[in-house]
Parts: sequence; structure tokens; C-alpha cells
Amino acid sequence: MKHIFFILATLTIMSFEIQAQTVTKKETKGVVAIPVKQFKKMVDSSKYVIIDIRTPREYRAGHIKGAINIDFYKKDFYDKMAAYKNKPFLFYCRSGNRTGQARKKFNRMKFKEGYELAHGINTWKRAGYPLVK
Repeated sequence: MKHIFFILATLTIMSFEIQAQTVTKKETKGVVAIPVKQFKKMVDSSKYVIIDIRTPREYRAGHIKGAINIDFYKKDFYDKMAAYKNKPFLFYCRSGNRTGQARKKFNRMKFKEGYELAHGINTWKRAGYPLVK
């Protein structure tokens, strides 16, 4: 019984944390997580660089049209991303783990405007949005 209570309490706290990190474009300062519908609208606007931070293998398996691949696991990831420090960009990974880590560091690095796909490309697929290979 104690284990069930602990699991429910943990899930509730995680839910609040995710909701607190997801904001609208008007509220943004720095790099923020946004929901899939808003991310899709921004992709469709063609006003943003789209960056897939998954591995090249994951990228080749299917990515958002127009996305460039900058591998999160490479040593030069943050050096490459520094080119977008003062430019608006969209970025995603598989589940939101890598982008969540990157978002925190981007904000410490004072990135001006970036948008993380909350919960990664998994939510994109669940929403039925297309991928290219």
C-alpha cells in the first residue's frame, strides 16, 4: 500500500512539474517546452530552424520535415548549438529527456528564444503528424 501511495505521489508531482514547464509563446524568455499542437503550428510557419537532437540513426528512421540533425551525445553539441543562441529555433528528441537537459543548459547559457517539443517526437507521432526519412 505504501508503494502505491509513493508512486501516485511521484506521478502527481511530475505532472505539476511538466505543466509548469510548458508555456505559450507569448510568455517565453529563453528556451521553453511547448505542447505538440503549438509546436506543429510553429513548424508549419517556416519561421524557425528545426533541430533534431537525436542520434543520426534515430534521425534517419524518421524526422520532422526540414529538421537538421545535431547529435546531443556528441562532445561538440553545445558548441554547434551556440550558433542558435540569438536565433529562434525549435528542437526535439525522442521523449523529452535530452531536450529537457539541453533546455536547462541553454537557459544557463542565456539562449534568447528556443522551443522544446514537450515529450519529444513520441507526442508528434501520437498526434498523427508526418515524418520523413
